Amino acid sequence: MKKFVFLAGLAIGVVVGSRLGRGPYESLERTAKQVAGDPEVQRRAGQAKEAAGKVAHDAAETVKAKAPEVASAASGAVSGAASAAKDKVSGSSDDSADATVAEDSTAAAGGDAEVGEDRPLSS
Repeated sequence: MKKFVFLAGLAIGVVVGSRLGRGPYESLERTAKQVAGDPEVQRRAGQAKEAAGKVAHDAAETVKAKAPEVASAASGAVSGAASAAKDKVSGSSDDSADATVAEDSTAAAGGDAEVGEDRPLSS
């Protein structure tokens, strides 16, 4: 693919930068048509298309097969995290535990615990 992009850029450069008239452009166009019409190029392009289709089909089958397993694992993880959060909130009844939970959640939210009314945003 990189080679194709390079050659396309080179071809555009020849066409745009040419001061020799239409000769180089027509020569380049003839060569491009010959390459595109070559049976070997057509065969290889067909092979590449088939290979890409097969890879896409295999990937889709793999995703289809693994999706229920991944969904189940994600659901279990979310349920577990929700239960842990619920237990943590309901289990802390004294004020010091509530303050610790508030500090932990503020720190986990991206370090905003350092910025407050008593501390300016900039130093």
